[in-house]
Amino acid sequence: MVYSTAFGGLFALVFSYANGRMKSTDPRVVSVLLAITGIIAVYVVPSIKYPANPPSVGNPDTIGMRTELYFIMMLVSLLGMIAATMLQGRLRRQYNAWTSTYLAGACYILIVFTTGELLPAVNEVPSNFPADLLWNFRIDSLGMQIIMWATLGLGFGAFTEYANRNRFGYRNGANIQLNAH
Repeated sequence: MVYSTAFGGLFALVFSYANGRMKSTDPRVVSVLLAITGIIAVYVVPSIKYPANPPSVGNPDTIGMRTELYFIMMLVSLLGMIAATMLQGRLRRQYNAWTSTYLAGACYILIVFTTGELLPAVNEVPSNFPADLLWNFRIDSLGMQIIMWATLGLGFGAFTEYANRNRFGYRNGANIQLNAH
């Protein structure tokens, strides 16, 4: 819960910055897009290079190094996602939305792929460790991340839209005109 609460706080800060700066004025759309890019940049990409392992798997002497490598991959992925988003905005001046998105996405993939190739591999799972247990642990880890990011993306956007509607009389980005008699 502490992990999810911390990410919720960070998500709220990023949402506050992004809301109004993105083309969509609907906070639900902004929230869902941030959640999708968040799970990709913060979890999926780093986990491809350094997947989650059950507790006590691996050499305890290398846990610091493994943690550093994971966070380096996460940081590069997150910064690469930010750079790709900024690049996409600049490319939209010259190309259509699809082309600029493809080019920015290709740059992001190039950044994270190159970083993944440059960082050392860590494979400390013993050969006699049960493969089904390892697989189930990694699937459960992914499932927990999907639940957290989906809850953030869908819930935060819905609550923000609801609060805006009740506070400012907005619905789906449009001001509701009230008839005064």
